[in-house]
Amino acid sequence: MQQVKFGITFRFTDYCYSEIDNFKECAEGIQPVSLYDRYLQFLDTFTGSKNTMVDPDVLAEFVSDLENRAQIDYLEGHWDDDPDIMAGGKRFYQRAKKLRAIHPNL
Repeated sequence: MQQVKFGITFRFTDYCYSEIDNFKECAEGIQPVSLYDRYLQFLDTFTGSKNTMVDPDVLAEFVSDLENRAQIDYLEGHWDDDPDIMAGGKRFYQRAKKLRAIHPNL
């Protein structure tokens, strides 16, 4: 499988660290197991560099997780009373859109 460059700089906040930990906890159902293993490895070693090389299927899983959190924390308005969570969800939404623009085949 040909790896691709991540493509954006990903800055980490407390929200990001917390949600990436949640991505790990919720990854158990990912199939096949090889994707699960590679996704966890990506999350464990991800530095936020736009030059990070990543398998396209792993990147697709990551973008899906970003979109899921953005949906819950920003788009659906469940956290309107918590500006930090809303801002984190909005950042995830924006990053997911940027990654999809760079990698339209995800």
